[in-house]
Amino acid sequence: MKPIKTLVLLANDGRARLFENAGVGKGLTELEDMSAEMVVGDGVEFADRPGRNSAAPGMGQHAFDTAEAEHDQAQDAFVKTVLGETEARFAEGGYDRFVMVAAPSTLGVLRAEMTATLKDALALDVDKDYLKLKPAEVVDRLADHIVL
Repeated sequence: MKPIKTLVLLANDGRARLFENAGVGKGLTELEDMSAEMVVGDGVEFADRPGRNSAAPGMGQHAFDTAEAEHDQAQDAFVKTVLGETEARFAEGGYDRFVMVAAPSTLGVLRAEMTATLKDALALDVDKDYLKLKPAEVVDRLADHIVL
């Protein structure tokens, strides 16, 4: 019987790690460690000034918070880069399933940007930030949800 290969993504707003599981009891092997710094200035386009909004007709206009808009744009760019790398690894590696564990704010963006290939292979997604954990600890935390 062929072992089930799983690609595991751990992510938050500033960092992502990709792991491979080669079958039950094999644990996780780290494939890649990505940082948000790798996309800053590389395809990230920020608006030249904050957007504006009027509270009601005839009322004054108010500028949006620039820092929040830049964070959102940087997060989107980082997530797209991470998903691009994840998709490439998934296609090259002959994986059977995909597991995604991310901080809640990042998980929402990942879900929205995920391609059909990864969506079809998605076996589990968890809204936790496990980036600081060792691979064996990640396997233990996921044991109630999926066998790795």
